Amino acid sequence: MQKVARRTMRVSVIAMAVTTIGLATAPPASALTFYSDPPIKAGNVATMGSSYNLSGGGQIQIRRGIYNHYVYYWGRVSSPASKYNSDYYLKFVVTGGSCDSPGSTTKDINRTTYTKAVRAQGYQCSYRADVIQSSTGNRVGSASYTSPRP
Repeated sequence: MQKVARRTMRVSVIAMAVTTIGLATAPPASALTFYSDPPIKAGNVATMGSSYNLSGGGQIQIRRGIYNHYVYYWGRVSSPASKYNSDYYLKFVVTGGSCDSPGSTTKDINRTTYTKAVRAQGYQCSYRADVIQSSTGNRVGSASYTSPRP
């Protein structure tokens, strides 16, 4: 009986160790994938949701287009004032609703600027583009769009 108890205990300890190691080395939850091509190659491009006019010139926008039969969204700053070309960046954030996974990407502002794009993430998913001043971390403007329910 003692032999069976020791063997059961040994097997339990090994099983627990394997489970713990497996959890520690498990791959992270699926990360949001960003694509470079859609902002410059997509067709049927439109500005979605609210836009924001930057002080001194330029506009923050959420853009949507179709590329290789998929719908994509990305952030854009059109014709920004030259002051935004040195100490500012554009951040594109995907959150909420039925999004497959949240995430964000950034791009330094240099004339008209596009972030990388994400495939449409489902209904009531929020897409936001922020212009942020690098030296202070302050957001100076934002545009957003939430995809509707089907």
